[in-house]
Amino acid sequence: MNRRQFSKTLGAGVLGAGGASAIGVSSVSAATAPQAPAAKSKVSRPAESEKKQWAREHLKGLGSLVMPTFTPDFKSLDEEAIRQDVRHRIRQGFCETMVSATGANAEQSKRINEIVREETQGKMLTSVIVGGTADAAIASLAAAANRGCSHALLTFPGNLKPETEDEVYDHYRKVIDATSMAILLYGVEVESMRRFHPSGIAFNVFNRLADHPKVVGMKMTQSMPAGLAYELCDRLSDRILMGVVNLDFVPMLGRHYKNIQWSSQWITDSVQSPEKPYGVELMHLVSKGQMTEAMKVYWQMQPLIDLIYEVQGRLLPTHPWQHMKYYQWAMGGNGGLLPLEGRGAGPALDAAARQLIRDTCKKVGIIVDRPDEEFMVGRVAYAKGIRASNLSSKPHYT
Repeated sequence: MNRRQFSKTLGAGVLGAGGASAIGVSSVSAATAPQAPAAKSKVSRPAESEKKQWAREHLKGLGSLVMPTFTPDFKSLDEEAIRQDVRHRIRQGFCETMVSATGANAEQSKRINEIVREETQGKMLTSVIVGGTADAAIASLAAAANRGCSHALLTFPGNLKPETEDEVYDHYRKVIDATSMAILLYGVEVESMRRFHPSGIAFNVFNRLADHPKVVGMKMTQSMPAGLAYELCDRLSDRILMGVVNLDFVPMLGRHYKNIQWSSQWITDSVQSPEKPYGVELMHLVSKGQMTEAMKVYWQMQPLIDLIYEVQGRLLPTHPWQHMKYYQWAMGGNGGLLPLEGRGAGPALDAAARQLIRDTCKKVGIIVDRPDEEFMVGRVAYAKGIRASNLSSKPHYT
């Protein structure tokens, strides 16, 4: 049994032991639900800040990514197609989006962010990922705030080698205290953190940061093992939102912990379409404690959850960018190949992978009946008569 199979078995077992509604057992009432350890109730916590309240009210369901689309020579942006992709994110019912400008240069990335801002105003939140040195992160946050981003995922630079947890904490505080934006932590292993905890996550630092009024949530990376997901939620979920990427864990964690209501900054198009918004529905039902209905949705979408784990989970921190773009197209987005030569983009998107995505979508009631050539050039370009023969190359596509 591999880790993936173990995680699914563990989730089913915990739900079953706790009265999982999926097998016909009534939900446990609030009066008899498992309570937090007594020791936690004695810890004095600051009153919930305005930013934490804002996050609980607005970060619900799923967030998404906007990726570039290029002209057939891959030299310029197809701005009409990018706008269509942003509108597709809105049709998906996602609460937020961020730009993942893979294949774009600095000027193109800036323009994509401008397009996203124009299309999302008043309709969807926008976020950003920042990292590097403290000064670089502060500058990135300032730029993101100026273009209207509401919150940011803050990463720790892998090249820093802190001697103490206080050094790690001070790095985060310097950045967080310099911005007005809401901040998300990143639950992912960092090699230099193993001196503080075997998982590569600085638990004591994150425990302190969770009390900060601007720290509102955490993204929990997809390949995270079940034990680590449990301990993070057990220590932090009373104060911040826990953005679980491996949706196999959502029913289990949501059944026992608060603030399991949102997941973002990954290829969420892989688990739903606008007509079949499985992911958004799952998060909503779990957050409301409606576990009977949540498990019905979970089992409907489970083949999609399985597939994206197999496609991406084993590759992290590398991402299968071309596969991700194909997912967006399959669910109704624009598509269009990304120029990935020399970018460490993982495996090529081959015919077998494309057919597997199509077949898995069909299993859950999502029909992908357009030709792959449309994906290659993008829906907007295809409608204008552009074909694969017009492309200057076919990067990471076989």
